[in-house]
Amino acid sequence: MKASDMVRSALASAGKTQRELAEFMGWSPQNLSGRLKNDTLTFDELTKALSMTGYTVKMVSASGVELPMLGNSSSPRVVQMVEGVTYDTSKAESLCSSRDEANKDFYTELFKDPSGAYFVVHFQLWDGGYNSISPISKDASKRFWARYSGLPESEMK
Repeated sequence: MKASDMVRSALASAGKTQRELAEFMGWSPQNLSGRLKNDTLTFDELTKALSMTGYTVKMVSASGVELPMLGNSSSPRVVQMVEGVTYDTSKAESLCSSRDEANKDFYTELFKDPSGAYFVVHFQLWDGGYNSISPISKDASKRFWARYSGLPESEMK
């Protein structure tokens, strides 16, 4: 199935029009029509178009294992070197957070990077606040997960 076929099918399923999609994408209807006809959507454009219809794009291996969504945090990006290792929230999967509405200016978020290392970021979102990264063991990350995700340790990614 081509990307353009996926978009057309998603639009039909969601009851949306190409005109609505063109407006959502910031394109003219003619531009969208041409891109669908020539099947020239980039992956980012396909993902954005499908999101408008309520669909998401996921990568799943033949054995059914889902590829983690890296850079999925809504928090500010933090990059820091700790003991010679560079940690980057945009290149890691956010697993859960201590963030709640009562204290939205200070919270901790748990991440897992592609190498399997866990780390937490301490966010201080007030003027002059300093965000910092701390590596965390797998056992400690399981306890953090159980406390803040609401799921048992056995379900941690």
